[in-house]
Parts: sequence; structure tokens; C-alpha cells
Amino acid sequence: MPRIIGILGSPHPFGGSGSLLRCALYAAEEEGVATELISVYAQKIEPCIGCVQEEEPTCKYPCIFEDYGKEILQKLKKADGYIIASPVYWYGPSGPLKILIDRMTALENMVAFGEPSYVEGKAVGVITVGADAGVTLSGAYLLTVLNAMGAVIPPWAHAYSHRGKEAIFDDRAAMDAINVGRLTARLVKILKGYSEKLAYKEDLDQLERIRQRVLKDKMIWEEENERDELYGKSGS
Repeated sequence: MPRIIGILGSPHPFGGSGSLLRCALYAAEEEGVATELISVYAQKIEPCIGCVQEEEPTCKYPCIFEDYGKEILQKLKKADGYIIASPVYWYGPSGPLKILIDRMTALENMVAFGEPSYVEGKAVGVITVGADAGVTLSGAYLLTVLNAMGAVIPPWAHAYSHRGKEAIFDDRAAMDAINVGRLTARLVKILKGYSEKLAYKEDLDQLERIRQRVLKDKMIWEEENERDELYGKSGS
């Protein structure tokens, strides 16, 4: 089964970017694609130290660090597509996400060793949440870099919202995020030989169904956190 990795560049699992990313991944699942959500804040990712050299290439997969970043790179190599979501931090993606993008050089730089880029042919979509022009600039940055690494971009590949943690209630942004998931999944399937149509779909029933699923997930997550805090206090 085709597989898409959702990469969350936010420390808040159910903030605006986390909620919209879930909308996209659930829409991808409804297209028959397996998904997995990864947060770059879950563990430390060592920053790139610039092994790339023109004279004698040394940067190659799976990178020199034995860390969470390497685990993510291994998943990205095996996946068929990515959907990346991030809050806007000063007109760009979050710091840990930028570190991961830098570390993805180890996937792309395999061209220096006579192989294709390990990002080549992956379908990608992005989601950004923040203020002003930052949502456009950070989204454009992510799509540009991924395409430069060899990824393929479907139509309607960028969803964004200015409503922060309330982005799940931004109907246009949520519908756009669902289409990011739908179309990234469909492009993955096309690249594997399936016959699919790449067109935006306005489906309000799907929007509400997926939104309620995300809100239910958030409620369960909040209840689990409250229970963990209670047990922690009881045991102290």
C-alpha cells in the first residue's frame, strides 16, 4: 500500500498546523493510502554540520548522526510522499523543521554518488499557519526546496490559515488541507500506475466528517494528558 509521512513542525500536537495536518492525512487515508504522523519536536534532531563538498562529496544517506533525525530520514526514504505542516516563525518554518530539511540533504545528495536523489519522485504537499505574508513565504520555501530535491508537487499543494490554534474552524483552510491530502495521495497513486484525476473537490460532508474526527482525537489527547498529570501528582 502507498504510504505518506506527515511531518509536523510544531510543538503543539493539536495546534493549527497539527490539526490541519491531520485533516490532510485523514483525507489521504480515505484515498486508500497509509499514513504516519511524525513530530520534529518529539526528540532532538542534531543540526546539519555541512558535510556537502564539491571537491570530495561526503554527505550521503543515512547521515553521520545516530539520532531521531536519522530515524526520520529512514522513514522518508521508504515513503511515497510527504505532507509537511508548520507554524510560521518569522516568515519561515519552525527551527526544528528547518534542521530536518537541512538533514534531508543526505537523501538528495546521493546524486553525488551516482544514484538518484532519494527524494526524487516523492509527492509532496505543505500546510502553514501564521500571520501575514509568512504563510505564503514559508509554504513557498518548503515547496521550492522539496522540488529542488526531486519531489513532485501536485496541484493545490499548499493550504494555509491565519487563525492559529483555531485553524480547524477555518472552513477554507480545512477544505484546502483536505485537498492537499487527497491530491498528494492521488499523485502518489498515479506515480505507481493508477488512473486518478487531479482536481480540487469541495466536499462539505467530508470537511465536517474529518473535522469531527480531529476534534475527537484532540479531546482524547487532552483527557490522556489530564490523567497523566493527575497520576503524576498522586505519586509525588
